[in-house]
Amino acid sequence: MKILTNFSLTFVFFGLIFAGCTSAKSQEMRSERERLRAAHEDARRKTDSRPMEEDLTKRLLGRWQFLNVEATEGDLSEEINAIKYELHATARENLTLEFFMDQNVYRRYRGENGGTEVTGSFKIDSRRYGDEMIPYLRVFRDTGERFPEFISGTPPNRLVTKDDVSVQFLPLNWLGISFTEDKLELTLYGVMEMTPSGWAQSRGVLCTFKRIE
Repeated sequence: MKILTNFSLTFVFFGLIFAGCTSAKSQEMRSERERLRAAHEDARRKTDSRPMEEDLTKRLLGRWQFLNVEATEGDLSEEINAIKYELHATARENLTLEFFMDQNVYRRYRGENGGTEVTGSFKIDSRRYGDEMIPYLRVFRDTGERFPEFISGTPPNRLVTKDDVSVQFLPLNWLGISFTEDKLELTLYGVMEMTPSGWAQSRGVLCTFKRIE
C-alpha cells in the first residue's frame, strides 16, 4: 500500500510538472500569435491609404477661389517663368472650383471662369513611393477643357523622355493635392524622378486656391 502511495505521489508530481510545462508552452504560443497579429495590423494600417483619402475628400468639398499659379521647376529662366505665369494668373482671377457630393454618392466637380465651365467627377487616390504614400486628386472630365489646362493654362511639363528608366510619368489627370490652413494646393506633375534621396516630384506647376464656402 505504501509503495502504491509513493507511486501515486510521484505520478502526481510529474503530472504537475508536465501540466506546468504545457501551460507555459501554450501561453508562449498565444503570446507569439498575438505579437504576429499586432504586427500584421500595424503593417496593414501603415499601408492602408483609405483613411487619408477619406479625410482629404472631406477637406476638399466646398468652393475654392483661384489665387495663383507658378512653376515649381522648369527649364526657362526665372524672369521668363515669372512673366509667363503672371499672365496665366491674370487670366484666372475669377476662376472658381466647387467639389461636392451628388446624391451623397457621386463625387463631382464644377469649374467656372467667366463664360467657361468645366464639369466632371473626381477621386482622391494615392501611390506609394518607397516608404511614403503620396495623395493625388484624380479628375475625370465630362464637359469643357481638360482640368489641368483649365486651372493653370498649361499642361504638365513633359520634357523628360520615357527612355530614362529613373523617371515615372503620372497620368495627366493625376494632380498632387495638399492643404495649408484654408488654402488648397494642386500641383501638375510631369514626372517622378529617382534622386539620391529617393523618389521626388519635379517639373511641376503649382495652383493655389482659397476656400470661399
